[in-house]
Amino acid sequence: MFKRTTVRAAVGGRRWSLPPRSPVPTERDAGMVLLETALSIPLLAFVAVGLAWALTVASASLSLGDAARAAARDIARGQSAEDAVARATASVPGATAQLESNGDEAVVVLTDVVRAPIPLLAGIPVTITQRVAIPKEWT
Repeated sequence: MFKRTTVRAAVGGRRWSLPPRSPVPTERDAGMVLLETALSIPLLAFVAVGLAWALTVASASLSLGDAARAAARDIARGQSAEDAVARATASVPGATAQLESNGDEAVVVLTDVVRAPIPLLAGIPVTITQRVAIPKEWT
């Protein structure tokens, strides 16, 4: 087995002696492993919940943007605004829609509130708003 040196060189050439270390793990080492595991498991669970929440927000944002674009495109092509908005809110449950008159543009604003996946963080909602404006194809 390798011989462990107990002398270490430091800056400036000074030498510091280190106490000899036993190659056999002690009960204190086993306790440290248990403590590190006990601290890391909740931390990893918190990170996993945070990632799941971020994916939920990203997915909701994408679906909200798709629904807003589809509704604005339908209105720009001359379809009924009420029907287009009804289809948009049906594709994203819980979303609210708003139409804006902007001259020659069809403007649709969809808003949705995304809550955290666990009840402990349910008081921290994220509000997502997608605003889409498309020029009208008819005059």
